[in-house]
Amino acid sequence: MSEAELHIMRARLEQGRWHKAERGELGFNLPRGYLKRPSGEVALDPDERVRDTVRLVFDVFERRGSVHGVMRYLVDHGIALPDRARGGPARGEVVWRRPHRGAILNMLTSPTYAGAYVFGRRRAGGPDVGARRRRAGQPSRRPEDWRVLLPDRWPAYISWSTYEENQRRLDANRSKHKGVPRGGPSLLVGILYCGRCGHRMVTCYRNNGRDLRYECTRDQINRGGPRCQSLSGGALDELVAGLVLEVLRPSAVEVSLQLAEDVELERAQRHRQWALRLEQARYEVERAQRQYDAVEPENRLVARTLEQRWEAALAAEAGLREEHARFLAREPAQLTAADREAIRGLAEDIPALWRATTTTAAERKEIVRLLLERVEVAVAGASENAEVVCRWAGDGEAGTRWSGRCATPPSSRATPSCSSASVPRTREACARRRSPAPCGRTAGGRRTARASPRAACGRC
Repeated sequence: MSEAELHIMRARLEQGRWHKAERGELGFNLPRGYLKRPSGEVALDPDERVRDTVRLVFDVFERRGSVHGVMRYLVDHGIALPDRARGGPARGEVVWRRPHRGAILNMLTSPTYAGAYVFGRRRAGGPDVGARRRRAGQPSRRPEDWRVLLPDRWPAYISWSTYEENQRRLDANRSKHKGVPRGGPSLLVGILYCGRCGHRMVTCYRNNGRDLRYECTRDQINRGGPRCQSLSGGALDELVAGLVLEVLRPSAVEVSLQLAEDVELERAQRHRQWALRLEQARYEVERAQRQYDAVEPENRLVARTLEQRWEAALAAEAGLREEHARFLAREPAQLTAADREAIRGLAEDIPALWRATTTTAAERKEIVRLLLERVEVAVAGASENAEVVCRWAGDGEAGTRWSGRCATPPSSRATPSCSSASVPRTREACARRRSPAPCGRTAGGRRTARASPRAACGRC
């Protein structure tokens, strides 16, 4: 009877907990950038530096599109993430921590930053107990899985549409064909489709990454049929790159103006972060000075400690100002005339900028994905001619069609060292090299390591 009563009491308490959550009154730990007032109202953090840093994380993700990109930006520019101490003598104070991938991911996936009250994101279900335990700590990103969702409940850093777009980009990054470009020199990875069967073509790297080929092997892998088609990737990449450069050339002036504006906005964000950091350091120095002045001079036990804190705050401020001076010498607040002229020159000569050694393969792929939705290619039989169709972003079914020599037939890929005429010569040369003279020298006059025959060539 007592066990039954305990079960009923536990069920009633759990039900009351969910009813309170449905009203939006059940409290839980708030993410960084929020705090709860004594009245119980949830508000944005009053610290201006905290709010600016939180908004910066979402702005950088909008530009870079990945968690790793945000983390690298924060680390490269020395920007820490804010948090409120939840316990100890400094409870409630702002602490600045080193950027962490998990912390950034939690910020990007939390619907609280969109102003929504959400509860019940972690739902364990199913007959498999092990699977339930593995999924217990993984909150779902789909709103239909949440038990309680109350939009526009709290002040927001971003809009709900921006939050949904961020989730779509994070989901796309988990796919090897979508999201941010992956490594490798291939320009069309993920957006190249077979013009014969319509399947996505795979990217193959051979010869230590120097030989790039696109192949359609879906039917061969799934049904044991013949390979659909295969072509050289370098020739196709050069063709698509030329089409992309032709599209970008008329908008060179607009690109230069927009690029200069983007650079100035990004610099303004970094300079604002530096101004807030210097203001925080100045406050810490003044606070330490006030505490030192308030203590009685005779109480040397406390005065010495407060004096050390004051000196440490002064040293930290001096170091920060020196670092800020180096930052100003490296990145002035406003673009100089030389910087603007360099940006204009690069924008007007887009082909040179495209082929520059400082332009990475990932940046080229990102530009191509902004302009092209998909590329379709169909090789004409066993020839070197192919038909290429480029579907531009925003043009619907319309696209650019090109026909000509673009592919390399598989029969022409044999290297001279593997041809039938060179095999006897290679076998004869290997036989001469692995037969040393009685004195421990090879037929060519070179001394062997231990006067023993050399290892046989693996080819013969």
